[in-house]
Amino acid sequence: MSRELFKSLTYKDGKVYTRQCSSNVSPKHFYNEENKHFTKLYSELGKEEFEKWFLVNGILQGSVEVLSGSNTVLRKLNYFANVLWKDKNYKVLRDRKDITFDRMMAESKDNKGNAYNEYTQVREDMEKYVSSFYDTHNSRYKTSIKER
Repeated sequence: MSRELFKSLTYKDGKVYTRQCSSNVSPKHFYNEENKHFTKLYSELGKEEFEKWFLVNGILQGSVEVLSGSNTVLRKLNYFANVLWKDKNYKVLRDRKDITFDRMMAESKDNKGNAYNEYTQVREDMEKYVSSFYDTHNSRYKTSIKER
């Protein structure tokens, strides 16, 4: 499975710049360039909502790997992801999501509607939980940075 390897994620003049490359490309060259897809999301969502989206749809999904020596933004998001993976409530939601996904896949075509709705609800619950988790921990993170 291919993943995107990230070294840097920065914001400048309303644009998102990344240093990244694919895990299945060799040799690995990390170029700093604007990521147009991320810039579009960033302009639509704003910084904090974009970071929540990146956390949920990138790091927690496993499609993004944050490399050692990454910048502050990625270290913060990777820290949140590591704390979430150990969080009891998040584990319960993640397990529920896996169970409902398996149930949805096992259903016949006629009965998939109910299972799909349940799966969608669990995904929304996970996103809400991650959002509130991010808000709480981000304010603590900002406070601890100021104290240093």
